[in-house]
Amino acid sequence: QLQATRQTEGAHLAQALRSRTQQLRALCEQAQPLIPRLVAQQRERFLEKWQEALQQADNGNIPAEAAQDRALTEAAALALRIDVAEELDRIQVHLQTIDTLLEQGGALGKRLDFLMQELHREANTFGSKSSSLDTSHIGIDMKVLIEQMREQVQNIE
Repeated sequence: QLQATRQTEGAHLAQALRSRTQQLRALCEQAQPLIPRLVAQQRERFLEKWQEALQQADNGNIPAEAAQDRALTEAAALALRIDVAEELDRIQVHLQTIDTLLEQGGALGKRLDFLMQELHREANTFGSKSSSLDTSHIGIDMKVLIEQMREQVQNIE
């Protein structure tokens, strides 16, 4: 009877996780079309900072070397923030891995816990790169779902 109860509970937990993975996939799909706009916004900010640095150098307010250093710093920041597609791709890969593990069954607790950590990391990075209200809301929704999944995974051996 204990085994049957555990199997029933495991099936319910698996279904709850599958439901959340579907919701996360839907959020990724919502975010995907927003990426070009995010990239354009980041590019625009970079160009504004670049022009500002050049103007300060031209006006003699700062040395040319300092302006170049600032421009390179801004370029590096742009390179780090410009695209959230990587994070969305990794989230999708982790979700596929979760689906595969749930199909296999068995002792999955530690593997799923690790995947929850990875999902949370990707959602945090996505949120920190978000430069619009829409993507910020998506990032928050992702983190809520991942936290709900993490709580369920704590009950799996």
